[in-house]
Amino acid sequence: MLVRLGKEDLKVALKDVGLILEYSALTFIAPILVGLIYGEPLSVLGIYALCAVFAFLAGLAIKRVFDSEQSTALKHAFLTASVLWIVYCAFAALPFQLIMDMSFVDGFFEAMSALTTTGLTVMRPVIDHAPKSLIFWRSILSWIGGVGIVVLAMAGVLTTYSKASKLIVAEGREERLKPNLKNSIRHIWNIYISLTFFGVILLFLSGMDVFSAVNYSMSAISTTGMDITSMGLVGLHNYAIDLSLMVIMLLGAISFSAHYLVIKKRNWRVLWHDAEFRVLMLLGLLSSVIILPKMVLFYGSNIVGIEQAFFTAISSLTCGGFALVPLTDVAAWGDYVKLVLVAVMFVGGSAGSTAGGIKISRFIIFCKSIYWRVKESVLPAKSFFSRRFEGQELAQPEIKQVSQFILLYALFILAGCLVLTLAGNDLGNSLFEVVSAQSNAGISTGISQAGMPLSVEIMLILNMWIGRLEIIPILSMVGFALSMRGRK
Repeated sequence: MLVRLGKEDLKVALKDVGLILEYSALTFIAPILVGLIYGEPLSVLGIYALCAVFAFLAGLAIKRVFDSEQSTALKHAFLTASVLWIVYCAFAALPFQLIMDMSFVDGFFEAMSALTTTGLTVMRPVIDHAPKSLIFWRSILSWIGGVGIVVLAMAGVLTTYSKASKLIVAEGREERLKPNLKNSIRHIWNIYISLTFFGVILLFLSGMDVFSAVNYSMSAISTTGMDITSMGLVGLHNYAIDLSLMVIMLLGAISFSAHYLVIKKRNWRVLWHDAEFRVLMLLGLLSSVIILPKMVLFYGSNIVGIEQAFFTAISSLTCGGFALVPLTDVAAWGDYVKLVLVAVMFVGGSAGSTAGGIKISRFIIFCKSIYWRVKESVLPAKSFFSRRFEGQELAQPEIKQVSQFILLYALFILAGCLVLTLAGNDLGNSLFEVVSAQSNAGISTGISQAGMPLSVEIMLILNMWIGRLEIIPILSMVGFALSMRGRK
């Protein structure tokens, strides 16, 4: 699906980019406040302030230069979403570059990984020397990315219901908790903040200090999985923390609609009426049991094997991305374990959640479509039967769109594997790393690290970006480039 756009359409899209970027500049206030709390030097705090000013002025300039009276259509929203994430990431990368003396590409990788809730990192060698404000900056980026930049900027910023609705759909957030969009956004934020606070309390009671609990809760509920030290959770063996993180990641992988129904009806049993929740629990249990024997053999301990199997399976399925072991262990797990984890990362969490992957709803529809196709082939030619999902009748074009999406998703994974294997990585680890990046899971075999080849770093950035925006906005950029080229 290539969306053809002209110069006037570009102006409409970029005007919205400028508008949202203006207000997104406010996000730089968060690390300044943390820096003040921990008494960090003014030189560090000044960097965030300058980044905020630059982002605001850039947004203002873009909005004025590309001013247009034309209203925003869905085709503009797709282009806006894809460009916005690149532009905002460029500004979000500056603190990493200026404070830690990282290259711009490394800073961009870190910002994109956080904002797409992936969790891959190139900061591991230097993270122990980073100021707390920068650690928090990574966490706040991932937390924002869990619901999206547009949703963040929604409250009173986007001038019309129509524009806001189209931009949020383009960013991959189609869920509605209420018929009124602003009420939906308000409820989403209320749920998200409440779950984050619940996570903080759970982790604090499990033995984490306040700063760690806040950062890990934000990272877990957004299903990002970024550690705040070079060692992270490695060797911790705190079962209370492990269990707490598993609970928070699962909460993040459940749709906001399901959370809303639980709150509205005050009854947890309504979750069992949600097909995605049931499949999420089933896949989590099955994948844990399937890899359990290998984990027990690998670690030579029933207790450690059980811990690793269940935590890793849940972390992969929810795209939470936390790991309890060093990267060398992940690389050495063997193709059997990696293949199971690749499969669940590919599927991911519920639609309308913070998790990545193709989403469980698409997985269910795809599996049902195979059954429907088999059923169709054995029934008489003029037979009719219902094709339903969650009580809704599905039209043939909708079923076809799901299959097309999964095919495109797989093709981008193939492209990533080609680049990583060309750089000298073996196929098994390359497939694992690319699926982890594109599904926004973030469990690494060690390929993603400081000093990786530039081609690999750029490809993984693209995979993370494609996975978070779910392909169509990116194809709109391709369509625009092709249509403009054709006009020359």
